[in-house]
Amino acid sequence: MQDNGQHQRGFLKNPRLPRKGETIGGGFFVFRRGEETGRIRPSQWPFEYATLPEAIAEAERLAIAYPGFDFIVVGEVHTARAEKPAASSEAEAA
Repeated sequence: MQDNGQHQRGFLKNPRLPRKGETIGGGFFVFRRGEETGRIRPSQWPFEYATLPEAIAEAERLAIAYPGFDFIVVGEVHTARAEKPAASSEAEAA
């Protein structure tokens, strides 16, 4: 497949690097709600905003650009993480 500047849907050259204006770990996303289902329509790699006002501004911009569609702002409200258990001394001896 030739790359003529148009990438496949969902393609990111390097998903570990933020895109221009994006803040990985920022915690705010903009999604469109489906017309018929009312479900959130996320992309494979949603754009992450650093602040709530940035995300709101993007939702408002998209609403004007695409009349009749609902755009919602979603924010990270909780993070849970459990550390992996340390390797046992038996595993280290093997």
